[in-house]
Amino acid sequence: MDPKDVREAARTVLEGNRVIGDNFFYTCPSTGTYQHQWLWDSCFHAIIWTYFDSENAKRELISMVANQHENGMLPHMNYWKSSSGLIPRLGDWLFGRLWPEKNRSYITQAPVIGQAVEAVFKATHDRNFLAQMLKPLQRYFDWLHLERNEKISSDGLVSILHPWETGMDLLPIWDHIHGIKRLFTLRSGLWLSKIIKQYNKVDWDIEKIKELDLFLVKDVSFNVIYILNLLSLANLCDLLDQKEKGRTYRSRANIAKIALEEKCWDDETKFFYSIHSLKDTFLPEITVSGLFPTCLDINQKKLDALVKDHLLNEDEFWLPYPIPSVAKSSLHFKAEGSSMVLWRGPTWFNTNWYIVKGLQKHGFNESASEIIQKMREMVEISGFREQYNPFTAKGHGAKNFSFSTLLVDLL
Repeated sequence: MDPKDVREAARTVLEGNRVIGDNFFYTCPSTGTYQHQWLWDSCFHAIIWTYFDSENAKRELISMVANQHENGMLPHMNYWKSSSGLIPRLGDWLFGRLWPEKNRSYITQAPVIGQAVEAVFKATHDRNFLAQMLKPLQRYFDWLHLERNEKISSDGLVSILHPWETGMDLLPIWDHIHGIKRLFTLRSGLWLSKIIKQYNKVDWDIEKIKELDLFLVKDVSFNVIYILNLLSLANLCDLLDQKEKGRTYRSRANIAKIALEEKCWDDETKFFYSIHSLKDTFLPEITVSGLFPTCLDINQKKLDALVKDHLLNEDEFWLPYPIPSVAKSSLHFKAEGSSMVLWRGPTWFNTNWYIVKGLQKHGFNESASEIIQKMREMVEISGFREQYNPFTAKGHGAKNFSFSTLLVDLL
């Protein structure tokens, strides 16, 4: 598929998924399935909007921070309007009604917003926009540092309280926590709801949530994204002559990176695993999350092992249309996608985007280029879909899925 054709198709998807109101603008992931505003989705959308309409990119992020919580947290979802259609309304009935407020959620999501603001500033050089965004970003990353690091384990790594915070809802990693084996779709949905209901009962007090210990995980992918975005935030602080703030965020990023290498790396299998926040024990599943440290300046031997022993391993991640969300060798691997049970095997473009960037950063250009070419083939075969079969490139889940247009940035 010609790059120009990819760009035009991507622009059509983004324009078709715009949601515009008197006081908001965002790009929903897919009009038929996901109609609200999600944190990491909107950040990815803003990055791609810089190729087509930078004003839309700015409006997307301004809307994202408009419902910031008083403590600094950015919600993983903003509910700007009511859903239409059976499936979106069913999703709101199952999950949207769980939150104490109707307009926003009470959990966060992978903090891509630092990279998104940096990308928009690089495209526009709009210092007024940067000044408008910097304070909400600082409040958010300070909240992550205090509430999800210092109050839980204070080792530099941040903890997640719910699988949705990773964006990877039902990765096999979480199986070690919920233990569900029968009636998986139904019972996993109930489990996801139960966690939130229990947090509501303790008024989202982090000390009480820590005591409950229903789901406290230092996830590899979340922490890599946290580190990368701390560095982006430090760059943005420097641009507005807040050098001391910049040094603080760089220091936090470095401390987190050291902790990640020390605590999440397993010498025996040469892989990074998410760990339980209070016990620092491995959740031993080989998934795409464990490949995310390719984005960081980690020990060269660890980097080589990640790429050569795992990513390029045809029994794990190097399938015809890489990178599957779960290694083929896993007992949980399923190549066919599902709208109900996500992240059990199919390939997703947002995780590819991160790992391709990591490969390019460290000189694995041939492998990166091959993944990009395979992504082009997936779009040619199935269009911009939510997820893809890593053997056939058949699309699964939502159609005209907005963050799959991240391919444009890789081209």
